Amino acid sequence: MNLAETLGLSPRPYRILTIDGGGVRGIIPVLWIERLERYLNGPVHAHCDLIAGTSIGAILGCGFAMGMTATQAREMWLNGAHVAFSKPHSMKERGRRIAARAGLMAKYESAGLEELLRSIFHDCRMGDLTPPTLALSYDIQSLQVHVFSSAKEEHKSLPVWEVCRASTAAPLFWDPHLMAVDDTGVKHPMADGGMTANNPVVLAISESVSHAKGTGKAIQLDNVVVASFGTGAPPEGHSQIPKTIFGHGSMIMRALMTGATGTDHVTARTMLPARNYWRFQTSIAGRLAPLDQTENIDELQAVSTATFPDGFFLLNRQLV
Repeated sequence: MNLAETLGLSPRPYRILTIDGGGVRGIIPVLWIERLERYLNGPVHAHCDLIAGTSIGAILGCGFAMGMTATQAREMWLNGAHVAFSKPHSMKERGRRIAARAGLMAKYESAGLEELLRSIFHDCRMGDLTPPTLALSYDIQSLQVHVFSSAKEEHKSLPVWEVCRASTAAPLFWDPHLMAVDDTGVKHPMADGGMTANNPVVLAISESVSHAKGTGKAIQLDNVVVASFGTGAPPEGHSQIPKTIFGHGSMIMRALMTGATGTDHVTARTMLPARNYWRFQTSIAGRLAPLDQTENIDELQAVSTATFPDGFFLLNRQLV
């Protein structure tokens, strides 16, 4: 029993913020977090003990942990999405789109995405992030989720831009990112963490408990508070990813990403008391489902603004 419990006081909650992957749809949680920051009267990272994200969620989460406000994140993604998902301007780029339709190569060159990530994070390293931050990727060599953690010694020196590049390397969109994931120097081909954990909430809860054990501090699940932000839920059956002329790759990716998000939400809901788990999500039209259609951003913002979820005020009480 700790001192707080001895005195009959409740210990301070261990507060986790998680953000799903979702490409351009990342603008939805950004606007919600921007509103949450108004309730908190300050940046969200100052009210969190752990931040976790997948793909665009990793970019946003690392941005917040670097000191970015939600307003700054909104401006970053409104401009950055057009860089990451740039339209073809040359015969070479148009040829790439044709090859992508056949499933022969990625739809986008990596240069635009890497340019964007370098401009956001510069020389920032994982160890510079506060609070501890997780970014999920998928090692296609070992066929398992890889959790980059700013709290792990072997990850502290990794460039944040490169970790986010690994987390956003969605198959059919970009080529896998070849990088050393620890101090062994061995390079692994890394792909989007959304392949198996588009919603990072369960891994975030697990990592928080594991990290606490390593420090000798016990974290009880009853004391964990999670704010989990989705990027919009399209109608069942609507594709979020590029379709190949054969369709097989698209169907597999859709099943992996959709199944992972739904399963993790259900699991987290059973792990934590209802009062401690806050899932912010909204339904979106099928036409807004694609992850790379930048022309949808204005409508996605309108959907986000019109459907602010209930619970921000009550959540605010648990975060401050």
